[in-house]
Amino acid sequence: MLGRKVTSPLADTAPVDTALAGTERAPSGPGRPPATPDRVSSPTPVPFSVDRWSGTDLDHYHVQKPLGRGGMGQVFLADDQSLDRRVAIKILPEHLYGNKEIEARFLREAQAQARLASPNVVAIHHIGRLPNTATSPGSNGGLYFAMELVDGEPLEAILQRKSMLHPEEARLAMLHVARGLRDAHRAGIIHRDIKPSNLLRDQQGWVKIADFGIAKVTHAPKDDRRSLTQEGVVLGTPVYMSPEQAAGETLDFRSDMYSLGCTFYHLIVGEPPFDGTNGLHVAAQHISSTPRPIEQLVRDISPALAAVFHRLLQKKRDQRYATYDDLIAALEAAAPEAVAYAGFWARGSALLLDVIIAGTLVGLFGWPGVIVQFVYVTIGHAYFGRTLPKWMLSMRVTKRDGTRLGLPRALLRTVSSMWLPLYVAVTVLVTQGASNLRLLVEHLEPRQAAEARSIVLAVGISNGILTLLWMAGIAMALFNAERRALHDVLSGSRVTYAFRRISMPSPPPRAQRT
Repeated sequence: MLGRKVTSPLADTAPVDTALAGTERAPSGPGRPPATPDRVSSPTPVPFSVDRWSGTDLDHYHVQKPLGRGGMGQVFLADDQSLDRRVAIKILPEHLYGNKEIEARFLREAQAQARLASPNVVAIHHIGRLPNTATSPGSNGGLYFAMELVDGEPLEAILQRKSMLHPEEARLAMLHVARGLRDAHRAGIIHRDIKPSNLLRDQQGWVKIADFGIAKVTHAPKDDRRSLTQEGVVLGTPVYMSPEQAAGETLDFRSDMYSLGCTFYHLIVGEPPFDGTNGLHVAAQHISSTPRPIEQLVRDISPALAAVFHRLLQKKRDQRYATYDDLIAALEAAAPEAVAYAGFWARGSALLLDVIIAGTLVGLFGWPGVIVQFVYVTIGHAYFGRTLPKWMLSMRVTKRDGTRLGLPRALLRTVSSMWLPLYVAVTVLVTQGASNLRLLVEHLEPRQAAEARSIVLAVGISNGILTLLWMAGIAMALFNAERRALHDVLSGSRVTYAFRRISMPSPPPRAQRT
């Protein structure tokens, strides 16, 4: 459940991230060193007074109190007095005041973000300048940003509580982020820092992307496609950065895809794909190591969703999704289905038709007919999930996880479901029918005939009891929540409608890690 917490965009509650040294270099060649990070540096802490802006007015915004500090300044809660709403205001640090090149890039990136108009991106409301009195004499006032205030929390709070997202909860959140990244890509923006602390979830579960502070604007002039950052630094957070990002290569939108996969791998598993003692160690793993498959760590993740993670975390960018539309389609296709279990009477109808087929085969071929029926039912369930009657009624037999039953389970299911019909068929064939048995009894001496009649009566009673037991095993499907009969329980199978899809509500968050 979400805690009742107002979250400001860009307010990073995590420790300041490290940055890997090394620019976005040209490819290696003769005389050039390989484009790999060689050191780890931390941004210089931003000096400023928290109390300086509390209680002051910036244009039509009344600043109330600090909310947190991001990598590029302090974030405050403020009232928008012109539109009567609360906003988050981020005030840039003093050491960036008056730098025209930095301000030009930062304004261009902020304006590009404002053009997104995406429901999954934190909206920018206003870009303004601080009063000159706040700066040294003769300098221009610094910039500030008024942004949407998200009533919720960053996804990083889940990790701080030492809990995890349920896979379906994560899938829905990933859809929101993927749609926001698609909108950003269409506007020519690469985020470059997708991570839990930059994804904000409101009280209704809607997820928005925040902090485009190190985003790359690809639609900017060719000679100035850089961000508000230090020169000579590979940008991003090592735990979530793509291999090409860690290697200092030129990035495209597929780098954000990789970071998306790392982020939600961490949120589902409780640990990131790679970790280490320093940024270089982590970056090296992104470049050369393979993460442990998520399905080995999370038992309740669906194969379809696990396949999405496998593709997002590919080392080569061209092996990831070609477009965000492809990624979104894959996430939508991974939606779980509430299983529609085949009802008792539908199953009974299929059984009756199978009995008719069996009787026809036995009547036509005798012993071989019994064998043909046994093989037909077993093979049909093992490899196709159905016999002819189940195909006619749109039903399918699978394991409980929805996968193919397989030959051993199908064999056990056939034996446990057909034991009584098989027993009756064998008995009839061995005795050549009830008429031969009656003639045999009539030719016996009185004492022997009486004993024979007692045996026949005992067999009849036994068969009656066996019949009741067999019927009880079938009737279990009337009362079982999954409509499973005894032979389904013994063989670990289930019978569902093959083509019925039911939407499934989102599950609650998963339990905390111990």
